Amino acid sequence: MGFRIEQEQVEAAEERARFLEEQRDAASEALVDTPNSEEVTKRVTASARRAAQARATARELRREYNEQLAAERAQVTREEREKGAAKEITAAGKELKAARVDLEEAAKVAQRGLEDLMKATEAYDALVQQHAETLAGAGLGLDGESGGASRFPGWAVKTRGACFESAGSGAVLACVAHRVAEARLPYPNVMVGILQYNVGRVVPEERADGLFGKLPAPEPLKFPEPLRLQDSFQVERAAR
Repeated sequence: MGFRIEQEQVEAAEERARFLEEQRDAASEALVDTPNSEEVTKRVTASARRAAQARATARELRREYNEQLAAERAQVTREEREKGAAKEITAAGKELKAARVDLEEAAKVAQRGLEDLMKATEAYDALVQQHAETLAGAGLGLDGESGGASRFPGWAVKTRGACFESAGSGAVLACVAHRVAEARLPYPNVMVGILQYNVGRVVPEERADGLFGKLPAPEPLKFPEPLRLQDSFQVERAAR
């Protein structure tokens, strides 16, 4: 191109593309509710076309801007580039060192918390086993209101109708990790699947004692909702 592209121009083009894509998504939602409406279909078609054109323009402008920067940087030595970015380099080093300290401290706190969690589970399981063996030794099984027995993969106790079952420190660890991963990682995520399906974990609704059934849910991290497959097909048809 014969003129210099400024970063503000690129950002403005990308912002306009995002705005038009939001309009397109809103129109596509209306199409789902009224799939036979010609007026709504026309709006979706027009908004999809405008969004596609704006995105293509923004993408091309970004490409040319990056090429422009690359050409300009090629004419400057590495030493000069580092000198020009001295403030940014200093800021990056300072901020990243501080963030790393925070991250490592958070990891220490989490690690201690998980150790305490497993120790509490081990103590709980030992107590369940102790009382189960005592009650079973007294001739009281799980067929009445109170009793104890061995039950794979641990022990179970009933005290006047209240149930207590072995938890397993690994299962508790997986349960807590899964709850946090499910709340904080984008869907789909392989780690959530590994914790949910490939590692034994405590599932409250599958236990007679309902362990962790009232455990508060971790604060979820909100992610943009992916366009439903049906919506994407309709938008694609409308844009043709």
